[in-house]
Amino acid sequence: MKVASVVHLVYLIRRAHYPACETSYREVRVGFPKRHPLQNQDGNSAWCRVARRTASVVVLSLGLAACNATTSITDLLGMQRDGAPVETANNPANDPTRAPDQGLITDANPWPGDAALPEGEGQEILTLYNDEAALNEKRVALLLPLSGPNEELGRAMRHAAELAMFDVAGDDFVLMPIDTAGTYQGGQAAAHQAINAGAKMILGPLFAESVSGASEIAKAAGVPVIAFSNNQRVAESGVWVNGFVPEDQIARAAGYATTQGKYRFAALLPQNDYGRQIAGALQGVVSRVGGSLGRVAFYAPGSENLEQTIRDFANYDARRANLRARKRELQADGSAASQRALKRLEGVDTLGELDFDALILPATGGELRQVSALLAYFDVDGAQVQFIGTFGWNDPGLFSEPALKGGIFAAPDPENWKLFSDRFQRTFGEQPPRISSLAYDSAALAAVLSRDSGQMTNEAVTNPNGFVGVDGIFRLTAQGRSERGYAVMQIQPDGAKVVAPAPAAFDQVF
Repeated sequence: MKVASVVHLVYLIRRAHYPACETSYREVRVGFPKRHPLQNQDGNSAWCRVARRTASVVVLSLGLAACNATTSITDLLGMQRDGAPVETANNPANDPTRAPDQGLITDANPWPGDAALPEGEGQEILTLYNDEAALNEKRVALLLPLSGPNEELGRAMRHAAELAMFDVAGDDFVLMPIDTAGTYQGGQAAAHQAINAGAKMILGPLFAESVSGASEIAKAAGVPVIAFSNNQRVAESGVWVNGFVPEDQIARAAGYATTQGKYRFAALLPQNDYGRQIAGALQGVVSRVGGSLGRVAFYAPGSENLEQTIRDFANYDARRANLRARKRELQADGSAASQRALKRLEGVDTLGELDFDALILPATGGELRQVSALLAYFDVDGAQVQFIGTFGWNDPGLFSEPALKGGIFAAPDPENWKLFSDRFQRTFGEQPPRISSLAYDSAALAAVLSRDSGQMTNEAVTNPNGFVGVDGIFRLTAQGRSERGYAVMQIQPDGAKVVAPAPAAFDQVF
């Protein structure tokens, strides 16, 4: 067990920062710092000193109720923060309990522009890296799609990062939100802007295309990038993919399946970038958990050939022919024992076992409903074959699907997410999208590193003991990957339930 050695992101609030445990009022700055901020002349440290010279300023107060050196994440998320930023609801998120859209693999999704900023604010800053303030401030850039079709998601992730600052950040921590527009060129431009403004770390972008653009600039400047993508193809030294990686989710759920006696794996994958990425990792994943990988088939989502693909995958025609042949044998025998055997075969569609007892199905949403229904129709019984999905199965709309009953998937422990989402709603007036916790955890990580060690370096980021956040334990490797400790959930008649809790330390995971 290494529980004691895990660095807790959101509750390393040390007494040194709050002398005598008195209520500490501090200014957390969001936006680009200016070269010569106004001095605090009348005691209003929020707006007099910074507001007129920044793109966005949030004034927060943090009151410690007791003289504890640390506070757990559940305590933090459960607290009522009187000074927290409050916004009214605009457009409620679509089903925020759902898992991350797996379209992130191919970058097809999700925040606000500067429309809500004070008039005249938010102009592009040219070169600030050598200004005096940059020598004393811990500047971190937050790269998100803050305009365009995904601006609502970007806005929510920005808010989540602001909550982390409120909980953790020191007085000299400055967060600089920058719009990527969700494109490669936008990622490049945003990274240029971040580096010129003196960013010592970049959080984001969200989509792999933007990550590719930003990483070129950041690597040349020696600035670490913690991206929110779940596409491992953009991971490299100094550029971390900190999203919910589907391959790791499959590994966790498959490992649980082997503890239930399921060792013969097969996979039915969509014929797209997402499916191909998973296919490339499957052999290693299954071998790592002690199983064997048999057939792997691809289908074209929405294709007219989908039914035939699954019919062939299920070996339905051969198994159906086996049943008919057996019935003819029994009828020809005519004995009482044969008649009893025929009676037992009534209502049976096929005869003969499948060559797998665990099936990996990373599809989500309506596609998963269609695929699972066809599997049931062609006699692949979820009661006999363990269906294994990804975090995308965390969708209440799927829990009533009869074919998925008993299916399992890996997910962050839902308890902390509930605390976080409730607090987010109290603060901003709307439910957060599920992946917004990535922005909270990453911003908290940056704030803790900048405050406790003052170092936002590759070495500090790759602490082998890992970190603990809203989504449980995670750690970042030297190769740019993230590793997470997931719980295993099972679809039951009354919803998805935890059947194997999330581990508390990495010696229990990998």
